[in-house]
Parts: sequence; C-alpha cells; structure tokens
Amino acid sequence: MRIIINECKKALTSPILIALFILFSAFNIFVIISSSDHKEELKMVNEIIDQYGKDITDNSMERFESDIQMHFAELSRMTGSEFTSVYEFLDGLRFEDQEKYNDEQWEFFSRLQLKEMYLNTAKSIDESYGEIDIRKTAESEIKKYGLSGNAAETLMNEYDKFSERFDEMVNNGEHKQWFFAGKAYFMHSFLFKTVFLHIIIEALLLIVLSSALITTYEFENKTHLVAYSTKRGRKLMKNKLLASLAIATTIIVFLFAITLGTFFTVFDYSQVWNTSISSAFNWEYNFPYVAWWDLSVGTFLIGGIALVFIVLLLFVGLTFALSVAVKNSYITFFSIAALFIFMWLLPSFMPTSSILLFVFAYTLPTLLLAIGSSFMGSSGLIMFENFEWMTISCWTIITIAVCFMSYKRFKKIDIL
Repeated sequence: MRIIINECKKALTSPILIALFILFSAFNIFVIISSSDHKEELKMVNEIIDQYGKDITDNSMERFESDIQMHFAELSRMTGSEFTSVYEFLDGLRFEDQEKYNDEQWEFFSRLQLKEMYLNTAKSIDESYGEIDIRKTAESEIKKYGLSGNAAETLMNEYDKFSERFDEMVNNGEHKQWFFAGKAYFMHSFLFKTVFLHIIIEALLLIVLSSALITTYEFENKTHLVAYSTKRGRKLMKNKLLASLAIATTIIVFLFAITLGTFFTVFDYSQVWNTSISSAFNWEYNFPYVAWWDLSVGTFLIGGIALVFIVLLLFVGLTFALSVAVKNSYITFFSIAALFIFMWLLPSFMPTSSILLFVFAYTLPTLLLAIGSSFMGSSGLIMFENFEWMTISCWTIITIAVCFMSYKRFKKIDIL
C-alpha cells in the first residue's frame, strides 16, 4: 500500500496536472453559470409537478387548464380587455404601453406565458406522437447514410424491434410526464452533450497524462536500473497500474462532483428526477428521445456517469499497456490521442453495404462522445439495444488482455 501511495504522489504533486485540474474545473463552472440566464424559468416545471403531479393525465390537465383560465380572467382585469391567450396580449402590446405595467405585473405575464406554453405542448402530445412513423424514420436514416445490402437490412431489423418498444412506451404513457421544454431550453443536450463532453475530454487528458507519468517515471528520470533491480523488481508495474487507477478514480470523482455539483445548484432538477427520460417534453430535434427501457431522469444520469467512469478506467488500462511498451509519457499521450481519433473514425472507412459499419462502431470513443444518446433507440447508427453493454464488455476483455501481455513482455525484456 505504501508503494501505491508513493506512486500516486508523483501525479498528485505534478504542477501541470494540478494546474490543468483547476483550469478545467473553473472553465466548467464558467460555462454553466454563463448559460444560466433561463434558470428561473425552469422552476416552472417544478411548480407544475408539485401542484399537478409528474404524470400528464386527463384529470391533471383539466385542473391545470382551469387554473390558467382563472389567470386569463386576472389578465383581462389587469389590462381592461378580454384575452384568451397571453400571447394574444403580448403580440398586440405597443412599445409605448409597456410602461403602464409594473414589475409585479410583468412577472405575472411571464409566468402565465410559461404555463400556457407547457399547457399547449401537453395538449399536442398525442397528435405529435401519432404522426411518428418508425418505418419511415428507418428509411430516412438508411437514405441519409447511404446504406444498402446487409447494412440496410440490419438497421431496418433493429428499427422494427424499436418500433415495438415505441408502441409500448406510448401505450404505457411514459412520454406523458412533465419535463423542461426541450425545444425551448435544450437541457438534455446542454447537460449530456456540452457539460458531460467537457468532463469527458478533460478527464481523458488528465488520466492519460497522470497514468503515463506514473508508469514511465523511472525511465524518464533515469532511475529504472535502480528501481527494477530491487526486491520488488519488475512487479512494481502492478503497483503502478493500481496507482494509475486510483488517481484516475480521484480525478473523475472530483471533476464530476465539482461540475455536476455546480450544474444542479444552478439548475433546479428537484421535481424531475423521477420523470421519464422519454418524456415528450424532452424532444429537442426532429425525433424525440426514446429509451429502450423505462428510465427516469435520475436513473439515466447515474447510468451515464457509470458508463463514463468505466470507459475512462479502460483508457487507463490502455495507457498503462502502451506506456510499458514505449517507456515515454509524451509518445504515450500522442499515441492514445491518435488511437482515440482512429477508433472514432473507423466506421467511416467501412463499406456502407456491410455490417462491419456497425461492428466497428462498438468502440470506446463512440460510446463516450454519444453519451447523451446512451440507452436510446433514437440515436442513429448506434441505436442498437445492446450497444452499451456489448461495447463495455468487449473492450474490458481487450484491455485486460493487452495489459496482461504488456506486463508479461516487460518482465522478460532487457530494460537497459
């Protein structure tokens, strides 16, 4: 244990790693705070759920609409005119008439506008989902990527399976739950495609640098002949791997804690943790987010964090194996960067008529960079139900095998 602690200190006392960690944390906090101009508006969803429940039912909609009608009556009293929509009032409001209303009244108008937006969206859910044709969506995706032959057939078969899941979701009413308006705020994309992406890239840089530093320290400081001739000898590499994993875990935990701690302090998710991630309100682009399973927002977040954590630790293993082979931290860093880019681009080199296009998409970079679409049947060419667990399983086996072979080779080669 003492050896592992001493190995960890090599990374923990590195000025570059400390500076980068502070810089990354500060940058993430800045990004979140600078994008928080609508944080007060998001609280409306929490109020709606608190008052009417998270499920959108006929009864809750009647109560919601009845309350809004009362607000319209109040609006008419304030303005002296009859309105059936706050948008009707705002569209007809002249610039010179705006000073007639005080801050409290403008707050009322703003809140009523938000409530009416959510009510109208809820009313249109059945119509919007009734227009979705999974078969046509599949054909569109096949045409978009120029697929043919076995590739087109494979994707169509998966969409047929997804169609059953989609019908099940609609019948169960999983999508009829309140969440932040996707097309207005894009909170899912901001959290998983912006904030998470920052964490992933930053954590990758830090753990690759720290793992390479720990593994190659003796070689770069010309003390390897002394270190590996001790009683511990070349078994020291086992301690270095454990130290690298420990440092990586520490980096990931603290980076997530600081960044997500700031995010959920700024944005109030208190009432939406149990909302389905497949909520109709979580519809940001052409197709809604639809998960393969009935996952809540909280469960999806935990699953996303777990995936990122596991994949980053696998990169520690790959970095260790490469560092043992090349014995240079700089070469290791750039080699891992090149490997990351190569694995990410690999599917683009495959013929669009072959299922190899999908097989070679089961890579760690693809999984990391598409973390916002994890567990989703609405994620393009990686929409396969088994994508996440198959990718993790295969690469865990590959990483363990690579580390084992690298260590065995190190025990036998001349290190002079």
